[in-house]
Amino acid sequence: MTTTARGGPAATATVLPADVLAVARERSRGGILQSAGDCGLVAGRNIRKLLRTPQLIVFSTIQPVMFLLLFSYVFGGVAKIPFVSYKDYIVPTVLVQTLVFAATASGIGLANDLQSGMIDRFRSLPIARSAVLVGRTASDALRITFQGTLVLAVATLIGFGYPAGVPRAFAMLVVGIAFGVCISVFSAWIGLTLRDPETVQVAGFIPIFPLVFVSSGFAPIRTLPTWMQGFARINPITSVIDTMRGLALGFPFDVHLASSAWHATLWMALILGVFTTLSVRQYRKI
Repeated sequence: MTTTARGGPAATATVLPADVLAVARERSRGGILQSAGDCGLVAGRNIRKLLRTPQLIVFSTIQPVMFLLLFSYVFGGVAKIPFVSYKDYIVPTVLVQTLVFAATASGIGLANDLQSGMIDRFRSLPIARSAVLVGRTASDALRITFQGTLVLAVATLIGFGYPAGVPRAFAMLVVGIAFGVCISVFSAWIGLTLRDPETVQVAGFIPIFPLVFVSSGFAPIRTLPTWMQGFARINPITSVIDTMRGLALGFPFDVHLASSAWHATLWMALILGVFTTLSVRQYRKI
């Protein structure tokens, strides 16, 4: 501690260690590249934590495979979709469902870090303040990409025929992953707001379930009760699934597919923009 006096009461100032000052100077020179490196370190930490929990990987892998097999073979015998097999019809739905459910783990992970004090440790380190949120989103994007790729691989094994070819099926996967990232940001806001992992898990699924099932995912909207059809049509998951289904099954890029793609893009931009802003504000309050 040093004491200085300028015509008044003595004031004390903390002399920072040389290594801390050196880190601060290096960070000021690094700018965006340094922040990106910080985000990468946090993302790597989250991925290593996941890899050290093999039971979580196993069960999170089995669940989407079970959904795909059950929907394909249990409902495939009774559901009749014009001009397309139900197996091909349901693959985009299960893919979206898998990615959306997996994305809800973002909030649970942040809530766990808050309870364990890890967020406080991150805030005490000389790293970019954005690293925690961006690193979490990046690691979760890799995780849901793995799960989406797995679902597509299993779909291939059970007879998904890639009616429009592999490139458009890949485009379908990209759209699903993009929507999953948007939901992970929404989940992150829930985790930062509620802070209790068990509560976050329940709260995250409450809005997701009706969005997934009251959509065009499992049956055409016209087969739903009349009072549900309006909600299903404006449902963001309907737009995403219709876009993915059109890409995967080779539907012509007509007015319907163009409208679905446009609505899906608007929904994703809105969700990402709103909940990124809310998450950042909530993180600053911690």
